[in-house]
Amino acid sequence: TQNPAGDWTVRITTASGPREEVFDAVAVCSGLHQHPHLPQIPGQETYTGTALHGAQYRGPAQVAGKRVLVVGAGESGADISAEVAANATETLMSLRRGVAVQSRVQLGKPKDLQTSRLMNSTAHWVFQTRNPADNHKRSVYRWTFLPFLFVDKALAKTSQFVFDFLPLLLAPTLAEIRTNLRTRKLSLQLLRESGGTFTEQFGTKNDEFVRAIATGRCRRVPAIARFDGSRVVFVDGSVFEPDLVIFCTGFETRMPFLDPQLAGAPRYLHAFNPDVGDRLGFIGFLRPAFGAIPPLAELQARWFALLQSGVVKLPCREEMQQSIDYWTHYRAHFFGALKQTLPHLVEHTPFCDALAERIGCKPAWQDIRRESRRFRYKFMAGPFVAAQY
Repeated sequence: TQNPAGDWTVRITTASGPREEVFDAVAVCSGLHQHPHLPQIPGQETYTGTALHGAQYRGPAQVAGKRVLVVGAGESGADISAEVAANATETLMSLRRGVAVQSRVQLGKPKDLQTSRLMNSTAHWVFQTRNPADNHKRSVYRWTFLPFLFVDKALAKTSQFVFDFLPLLLAPTLAEIRTNLRTRKLSLQLLRESGGTFTEQFGTKNDEFVRAIATGRCRRVPAIARFDGSRVVFVDGSVFEPDLVIFCTGFETRMPFLDPQLAGAPRYLHAFNPDVGDRLGFIGFLRPAFGAIPPLAELQARWFALLQSGVVKLPCREEMQQSIDYWTHYRAHFFGALKQTLPHLVEHTPFCDALAERIGCKPAWQDIRRESRRFRYKFMAGPFVAAQY
């Protein structure tokens, strides 16, 4: 709890019992993935098999010889489904809608190598959203830069053929080539059914579960309508009798140790409540659609440390609220396929730059231009890593 002087009283429970300590500032670093979310499904209390959350899954021994239903295809759902399909007797995956899926490797290298500034610098309102509010802007751009659009389209198609399609044909056997092509076809189908383009939503960075579907080791089914004893009934009327149900349905953002109003209030750059100031920081309570949490959390931690040491200051409350409103609108506009879910979702590169600007470590173009041509190329086209800051 916060004291009238602005410092914090923290109540701690240890092996020797509870105690209280007073701190000038508090950083909450527990993250988004502490409290598993389990959906409430009609008849769930009648289910006679075993049900668990993906956070409780430990390995193949839990599913060996069993009929398993996996619910959800986020990061954990994709990884777990792929492993379950390789070890269970029968595997089904329940999805309410499609998902945006990409492979982890490309031409034998991690797909992260493509997460460069160059790949993330395209004007979003031109290329990467289908928001109706952007129709006029796109029309103006297309007519103004019509010749460049043909060149861009040709380069995009060439890139897709060379980096996405051609590697599928390099498998050593015809059966593997067919599996690769079937996996790609299913991935594109899942994207169409997701309701958005690839960059308008959270991405799943593992297509091994799609490969399992392509090879028949896993079967996709629609959303669950209800449980009925040992059976699971889906919305299309089909029925499955699993031994184990694994809910890969995400996590709830809860902080039971904080006042709910403080825990749930909108935060400046997902880190500071404008009404509280720099005495309470939230580190790592955000997630990029494509990219990693640690670089963002590291920047927030550096920012918090600089604020406590007095090197930098937070802007005024009005400026912080304007930033909150901007990013809220940005998220609703850019990630339209998510329909206002995942309020902690951000776009990796712009948000890293926004945090770096507050710290004072955002790369400046006048400095970049003074470096060698090789450095400038690596900076723009090389992997986007935290070392840039």
